[in-house]
Amino acid sequence: MYKQIKGARLSRLRQQLLQLHAQPEPLLTKFMEGLPLIKGTLYVLRRKCGKPSCRCAKGQRHETMVVSALVAGKTRLWSIAPEQLVDIRRQTECYRYFRRARAAFITNQRRKLTRMLMIIDALERIRGREP
Repeated sequence: MYKQIKGARLSRLRQQLLQLHAQPEPLLTKFMEGLPLIKGTLYVLRRKCGKPSCRCAKGQRHETMVVSALVAGKTRLWSIAPEQLVDIRRQTECYRYFRRARAAFITNQRRKLTRMLMIIDALERIRGREP
């Protein structure tokens, strides 16, 4: 990138800087959506009840859909009713999608900022002179 900037003229560098600054960030629309998010993981919990005559004592464990989330530093589990399963699954997926979009946004902004700083440094070198 530096070689690309090194021979550029002052006016071209200014144009590049303004273009980078004015560039819209497409990921911002992902953060504006109003869908609820559930920070957690939805999974099937398989457990034994402890009764000696139960089917789980023979290996067929009881299954319950739960959401696992970290609350105040502790992992909490919430049982999910079958009629809530579709909504809860969508909300946990929305959360994961939101976090991936956030990470991509940060990466894009760092790249953009790095490029802008390189242009600003080149502008300083071109404009700078000794007293």
